[in-house]
Amino acid sequence: GYRVAIAEQMTEPGRGLVERDVTRVVTKGTIVEPGMLDEKRNNYLAAVSLGPRGSVAGLAYCDITTGEFAATQIAAPRPEEVERRIGEELSRLQPSELIPIDWDPRQSSLHGLIDLLHPVISPVEAWQVALDTARTRLERHFQVATLDGFGLHNTPEAVRAAAGVLAYLQAMQPAALKQLTRIQSYTPGSFMTLDESTRRNLELTETLRGAEVKGSLLGVLDCTLTPMGGRLLRRRLNQPLLDVAAIERRLDAVELFYHATSLRLDVRELLRGMGDLERWTNRVTQGVALPRDLVGMRAVLAALPALCAALAAPGAWLPSNGQGPQPAPAVLPHLPQCEEVAALLAAALAAEPPATLATPGIICTGYSAELDELVDKSRHAKAWIANLERSERERLDIKSLKVGYNKVFGYYIEITNTHQGKVPADYIRKQTLANAERYITPDLKEYEALVLNADERRLAIEQELFRDLCESVAAHAGELLALAAGLAELDVYAALAEVALLHRYVRPVVDDGPAILIRGGRHPVVELTLADEPFVPNDTELLPDAAIHVLTGPNMAGKSTFLRQVALITLMAQIGSFVPADAAQIGVVDRIFTRIGASDEIHRGQSTFMVEMVETANILHHATSRSLLVLDEIGRGTSTYDGLAIAWAVIEFIHNHPGLRAKTLFATHYHELTDLAERLPHVVNYNVAVDDSAGGKHGEGDDVIFLRRIIPGKADRSYGVHVARLAGLPAAVVNRAEEILLELERSGAAGPKRLFEPESRGGKAALQVSLFADTHPVVEALRKLDVNGLTPLDALNRLYELQQMADRG
Repeated sequence: GYRVAIAEQMTEPGRGLVERDVTRVVTKGTIVEPGMLDEKRNNYLAAVSLGPRGSVAGLAYCDITTGEFAATQIAAPRPEEVERRIGEELSRLQPSELIPIDWDPRQSSLHGLIDLLHPVISPVEAWQVALDTARTRLERHFQVATLDGFGLHNTPEAVRAAAGVLAYLQAMQPAALKQLTRIQSYTPGSFMTLDESTRRNLELTETLRGAEVKGSLLGVLDCTLTPMGGRLLRRRLNQPLLDVAAIERRLDAVELFYHATSLRLDVRELLRGMGDLERWTNRVTQGVALPRDLVGMRAVLAALPALCAALAAPGAWLPSNGQGPQPAPAVLPHLPQCEEVAALLAAALAAEPPATLATPGIICTGYSAELDELVDKSRHAKAWIANLERSERERLDIKSLKVGYNKVFGYYIEITNTHQGKVPADYIRKQTLANAERYITPDLKEYEALVLNADERRLAIEQELFRDLCESVAAHAGELLALAAGLAELDVYAALAEVALLHRYVRPVVDDGPAILIRGGRHPVVELTLADEPFVPNDTELLPDAAIHVLTGPNMAGKSTFLRQVALITLMAQIGSFVPADAAQIGVVDRIFTRIGASDEIHRGQSTFMVEMVETANILHHATSRSLLVLDEIGRGTSTYDGLAIAWAVIEFIHNHPGLRAKTLFATHYHELTDLAERLPHVVNYNVAVDDSAGGKHGEGDDVIFLRRIIPGKADRSYGVHVARLAGLPAAVVNRAEEILLELERSGAAGPKRLFEPESRGGKAALQVSLFADTHPVVEALRKLDVNGLTPLDALNRLYELQQMADRG
């Protein structure tokens, strides 16, 4: 949360004080230094404006290193619905810095998400985002008379949020405003909705443990070779498409590279040498570019002709319908040539310029006659000085004579004390050392002045020429950014094709139908982590008349992996990627909801069960008939009967609610839920196959094998004791559990009165404490009966009462 003010020297150093001024304030969301940024991740600054009564909100965000600037407005009847949808957007963006407008994140229902994302909170003054002021600020920035052309008509909160971003940048980094040349209005509903819980549970961009890219879906798919390609892939993974035609265009492009192996390898090799053209361009327009930024830009533009030639070469793409080679397909992005910038950088920039502007050598020989003249003069003077040492040694016969330089005395001739008798009369003593004297001569001072003046003037000219060069390049920023966007797209398509070939993915059929059909599906991450055994593929058939799958089976058998696998394959198809399966037909889903794992949030004041119920409530309130629900162990955080009742009711609600009946995968240990398949027509049972043919008691011997195949039908047991044995529980505990399990199964649903009586099990006394009540009420009544005080009639009456008590149980 620190802010760093950067002050720069505004005047040339002289005899008086040097004027300095703060030119920018660096905050977490306004960093532009490459060494402080993740090159494959956007660094967003976001603002959220909350309208009257909380029924409408605006969100705007920008990345000043790439020039991305977008805004949206969200409205809903209930404030909590508005905050939920804003939270989904913040979860997607993961901003480094957040500007709240008319709301306090600490008092909002979003405080938990804010704690998780941990952005720096940076308010702006209210007057800066008053609606009229906000609209005027945006119109002046974009130099327009109306914001309608940006899609910001009748979106007051989006306008306020966008103005909040501009006001903050004006205060922190005014130069960054030049990056934001346009603002894009968007609707969150045009993409698949993914809340924070789903993103975490599916581990889309980072793992739950360790928050690392490796082990996430992004870690598998990201074979991109440029930073901008990596950022684009991450954005696409966070925003799956809903439009079938747009998805198909992406799949077409991936398929082209998938089949054109030679071309794909050539293109990827050319992309490998291209750096971050997008961020270099924005550093130039912001006025903070260094010579190395332009060197990288020059390298990209130098490789561009070869890339374009490879894409357009006859025969580069496979024959279409056997009718000969086709030209570069229309689904590929347009790549501007930027020839003027390429020629300018090639002519002006030295082959290997220094890292900073404080050292000469930035500008190429031949670009400036004045600069070349100064360089020649400096080179001639330095050559004379360098030759002076040799000539004076010979003339004075002093082998130890040397010519040196320091910043205090300039150039000097140093002669040791033993040779002071040979010092000529034209030498002028300048400095006395312990063992030597330093001298200057009129000629040496003259050439020194030539060198120093030429170097100083040369550096000033080079810095001025570099600034002019940056201004010329900045004038072509739009063209350069369009090229960067095109290269990023190419990189993503070629990378996804490479991944598809490497891991045997297939092109999915994507449509607007209600079904998800997957044959031989595999989990894209888990299959790569299995070193000792092959991944077991599984089929999925989510159909309109069988939309709810109740999945039973033991722990460790692969239920959770299967659930995530179906969700990930669906998501991959909708970002335009091939999928890990033998075949797949994916009906577009509008949302993926997941309730997987405990993900305890006690630090937010919520128990595991409360979190589970909150997430389940969110799913039931917001799912539609086009959603995909992935639910794992609903109800496990409470008592058996409570949990079973809740799980049962959830399935009934999904099945019976008008307009819902979403595609649902429901994994459970409550085997009673399998009875729903006989009561509800759209519920079907599946289970994880187990081979217990060589098992011990209760099928739970050491040789139970989890086959990890999902098959129709319900599981007959959970194999929990077997899992306990595999987990390394003490043998005594496992053996005792088997005894208890046997007695529980034998006693039935009513439950045993006592697990073990003394002398049971081969005559051995059971030392364990009874788990249930020891005595029946009849026994207690008999124990308290005073037999000696009863008349025969009283005894008959008491016997009758005891019989009635026994009949009642």
